[in-house]
Amino acid sequence: MQQERIENDVNMNLIQMISTRSMEDQCAKIAEWLKKHYDLYVIGFFLKGPHTTRAHFFTETAPIKIVHSLEDMLLKLHQSEKTQNTVLLFALKEGKPIVFDAMEHSDTMNPAGIVIPLSVPGHLIGTLALVTDPKTIRQFTTGSLENISFFSLISALLKNAYLHELNDKKIRMLNLYQTVSSSLAYIGDLQELLSTITGIVTSELFCEESSILLYDENTNEFEFFTAFGETGIGLVSKRFPADRGIAGRAMREVKTQVVNDCKRDPDFYCAIDEENGFQTKSILSAPLISGNEKVGVINAINKIETNFFDKEDDQVLTAIGDEVALAVKNAKFFEYVVNSYCKIRQGLNSCKGCERPLKSWTPCVRHLELSGI
Repeated sequence: MQQERIENDVNMNLIQMISTRSMEDQCAKIAEWLKKHYDLYVIGFFLKGPHTTRAHFFTETAPIKIVHSLEDMLLKLHQSEKTQNTVLLFALKEGKPIVFDAMEHSDTMNPAGIVIPLSVPGHLIGTLALVTDPKTIRQFTTGSLENISFFSLISALLKNAYLHELNDKKIRMLNLYQTVSSSLAYIGDLQELLSTITGIVTSELFCEESSILLYDENTNEFEFFTAFGETGIGLVSKRFPADRGIAGRAMREVKTQVVNDCKRDPDFYCAIDEENGFQTKSILSAPLISGNEKVGVINAINKIETNFFDKEDDQVLTAIGDEVALAVKNAKFFEYVVNSYCKIRQGLNSCKGCERPLKSWTPCVRHLELSGI
């Protein structure tokens, strides 16, 4: 009877639930309904995704250590696929959960909670963990899992929210790509272009600062070419060894580096922070590689909202980095062509407009215009 009341309550809010576009919001709504109808101490969702897993816990009474222990337990179960078709019970021993099969319940084990698989046909969404009293546990373990239609409904709602999230991410990536591509097409000056790109990075990734470092092959150094943020702007034109820091590792390994605790990273180059009174807490550093040519790196620094960069941020900065690398390579090639032309037509020392490397697509034309020629 109680199960029927819950399902009716959910059905009354299905339209709102179906339109929910965030997994976290969906979990919060489901947790609210569960707490409304059951005496639950902790509600935990451990959700599986193609690139990552996400845990959401809702509790007002349980110590944080218990929550962390449950999260570790669910991670191990996820890795072993043990919850694919099995309802599991767990007991708390010295604050740590011990898992056992609900069908093999031993009188020596006093269950403190239950783990229920959440799945849609052909796909495991994740697991639902509930810390509750023995009476409520018996309600969930009575009968087969297939007969508890409410959990099938929860699985479907979570799957729907995940698809909404995935679609929103694709739209965001397309809009971002269009913005960057438009900038490449309409901004002629490289300094202005890359300054615009760092602004986009800071806005899209919700971080404090961003910067683009260009690689000087002759000296094996990085040069701060442009930046967005008070500290970064002050570093423009400054250099440091290209084999140092997380940026150096990104270019060396040709792989975007995601570091959410810089102080613990052995490659973190703290000299820049110390010299400028800045604290780099987290950094996302993507290599700028065009073909086989090392162009530099693009950095996003200090995530604001969640305090950590994730896989999606990695994908966004990597995509932007590919575009930036091509733009810088084209600018260098164009500069070489212009300089070669000037030397042939005007002599080695006559074209002063070419003395500003990478600052203008057409330095000679600008020089002639300024000279009134």
